[in-house]
Amino acid sequence: MTRIHTTLNEIRQLDRVYEMTIPKSFLDENQHVNVQYYMRLVESGLGEVFRRVGLGEPYAAADELGNFALEQHIRYLAEILVDERVSVYIRLVELSPKRAYFMGFLVNHSRAELAATVEVVMMNVDIARRRGAPFPPAAKERLDALLAKHQKLPWPAPVCGVMRA
Repeated sequence: MTRIHTTLNEIRQLDRVYEMTIPKSFLDENQHVNVQYYMRLVESGLGEVFRRVGLGEPYAAADELGNFALEQHIRYLAEILVDERVSVYIRLVELSPKRAYFMGFLVNHSRAELAATVEVVMMNVDIARRRGAPFPPAAKERLDALLAKHQKLPWPAPVCGVMRA
C-alpha cells in the first residue's frame, strides 16, 4: 500500500460538505469507532453533494431514478475517537453518462490529520427497471462543472487505482 502524500491544506481546497463530533454510540465492542461509521460519515458528505447537484432525496422521491453504489474502497489512516471533531471533503474523480467516481476525505480536526479516504463508484439507476440510466441533463451539467473544478486542482487524487466510473 502506497503512502498518501496529500496534505490537509490540499484537501481543504475542496468544499467541506459534512462535519460532526464522534458520539459514543459509534464505538464497537473493542471501544473502537466501527467501520460502518467511517462509511456513514462519507455517505453523509456524498448526500450533501448529491443534493447540491440535484440527485439527493427529493430527486429520488420525485421520479423513478435514484443512485446505487457499485464499488467502495476504504483506506484507514488514523483512528478517530469519541468526542473528536471530523469533517468530510468530497472530490469528483471521474464521470461517465451513468456513473460517477467520488473520493471522500475524512479529516480529524481534533488532531489535524487525515483519518481515512473512501472511494465510491455510484450509478444513476432507473428504479423501475433496476438498470443504469443517464444522469438527468441538469444534474449532469452540474456534475460536469464539479469535475472540471476538481480537475483544476494542483494535486492528484490519491486513488487506489483499481476503480473507474
